[in-house]
Amino acid sequence: MKKNGRAVSGVRHISLLVLSVLAVFAAPASSGGDSCVLCHGDRARISEQGAPQFYLTEEAVRQQTRMQAACTDCHLGNPRAALKDEAHQGVVSARLSDPKFNVINRNSMPAKDREAWKELRPEGTNRSTHLLPKVQADGRLRDNPAYNLLLLQDKNPLTFAFNPVIAEQTCGKCHTDIVQSFLKSPMGGAAGAHTQSQYRAWTGPAGPQSCGLWTGQLTRPGQDNFTTENMNYYNEHSTARLSEKMSHNTQRTCNKCHVGCLDCHLDTRKKAGNEQSIAHTFVKKPSSFSCYGGGKAFICHAGPLERRRGDGYLRAEFTQAGHNGKEILNRQQDVHMKNNIECVDCHEPNRQTKAHADLRRDVSCDKCHAQVVRTHAAGPHRNVDCAACHTRLIGGYAFNFWSAVGPAGAENPLTRIQDYQVEAIRPLLIKNPKGIWIPVHPVPHTSGNVKPEEVKLSKQLIFRNRPEAAIDRRYFSNDSYAITGLVRDLDDKDRNTMVWLNLDRIAHATGKSRDCDDCHASEAQKIVVKFEGGSYKNLEDGEYSIIADRKGLRVTDFKGADGTSVPPELLPFRDKWSLPGDFALPAVRDRDLYRKLQADHKKGAFTH
Repeated sequence: MKKNGRAVSGVRHISLLVLSVLAVFAAPASSGGDSCVLCHGDRARISEQGAPQFYLTEEAVRQQTRMQAACTDCHLGNPRAALKDEAHQGVVSARLSDPKFNVINRNSMPAKDREAWKELRPEGTNRSTHLLPKVQADGRLRDNPAYNLLLLQDKNPLTFAFNPVIAEQTCGKCHTDIVQSFLKSPMGGAAGAHTQSQYRAWTGPAGPQSCGLWTGQLTRPGQDNFTTENMNYYNEHSTARLSEKMSHNTQRTCNKCHVGCLDCHLDTRKKAGNEQSIAHTFVKKPSSFSCYGGGKAFICHAGPLERRRGDGYLRAEFTQAGHNGKEILNRQQDVHMKNNIECVDCHEPNRQTKAHADLRRDVSCDKCHAQVVRTHAAGPHRNVDCAACHTRLIGGYAFNFWSAVGPAGAENPLTRIQDYQVEAIRPLLIKNPKGIWIPVHPVPHTSGNVKPEEVKLSKQLIFRNRPEAAIDRRYFSNDSYAITGLVRDLDDKDRNTMVWLNLDRIAHATGKSRDCDDCHASEAQKIVVKFEGGSYKNLEDGEYSIIADRKGLRVTDFKGADGTSVPPELLPFRDKWSLPGDFALPAVRDRDLYRKLQADHKKGAFTH
């Protein structure tokens, strides 16, 4: 890291407890006689205020943070004021959001909830939400349903987006160059580099997107409000209009995952034998856990990896699959994760842009497996991606219905019904534009309220790169989609509905390779997908098949919970998720050689 151009060595630590203090008391521990130290460094005085857990001496804070900065350098406020309210004027603090997007600070919580959430520290067994308030229910510590997201102090409470102004006033005091560099990266929301913000309508030139549409453009420089530009664009291309409230709440959902400084560098993992400071540490290298949301909610990469792709890296309680699927997938954890390899160990900085947090999406396996990579490049599978063999099973979505048929009282044409999950299934193998066979997770989607004249059926898989899709990005994408159908007048809310397939490349949960016959027993691929749960109309449990052969790629053979009849809710889509083309695997030309290589594989002597 650099401080105004000068090297700053060592790992940076800062007290997360200080962050929680801010929610009520603001605890800047600066030197001298400032009111922060005078109040929070006085055990009797802070106990009289009803918050003995916020007793902090200046020495303790320095030991925890290992920094010389005053607390007001991180949390603002007025350390010269003697009165509490005046001292806390302008303080930035951690906040909570409820399911209706209302933002709440600790002072405004009901007394019972506030007492149960005394400080910001990991609690409970579920790491995805271990920083959120808890309640005792049925003799167990459970998440308090009144709160579903923690917003750290460099997030804007109105938009849920990263707040560059606050970052420059706090982290930027010491890390000026890094904050400015971050604002040029995709994670920092840089114009032209932030891919997701380019998806604005289902029928737009960028194509549809499984995570949804970017309906609220953010104002600059503080990203503290929304413009109506994207909402108006969506309404021009939809038969169901978004209101500003719908648009803004949809965008807040997206902004949950788009990070600030604290989201990556705050280390909130529990550490055995160090209970006093388990949640008080900043680290230079983000952990994989922070990439999964850091305990603030099931957000960030926990969503795309566990749900959309199904190839979860951490798995465990993050695993998204049917009941039996969870058990199977959790027995097949990623070998890299088991060896404590963090996400950023493989997804290294982009050396071309040099922007902070602009990480390479592609990974070079030869960093650790140089000999294997060289052998593979000269072997019979040189046109096969490593993950095609070494990712055996995935979970994730079974369907995504983008529909107005959502929860009563919360109708929104951009409601995503995403709660159908597959059991553990094999990935599908397809060939990318570079001629490499890659593993993908095909998920059937629908998008309601489109204008029929704008729907253009795909003649082939469309990879999310120019010139196939009009989208700008800094890396080659192996993700693809295909618009495969249109259902007119589906019902009185979704009206005309576009039917499409989303195929995201998978690359995690790598381990022992698949059996040879997984790919070579037949040129055709058939994956039977059992699904469960869900809330789209009356559709419940069932199954379908994904078939890829010389005739094309299709989702077919729909069955309901009875294992036979097609559910009525799927009848309009029965023949719509179908794309013509040759999706067959290469034929085995020399069966004798194949059997020899198969035997070598079983003996562990196979040459890639």
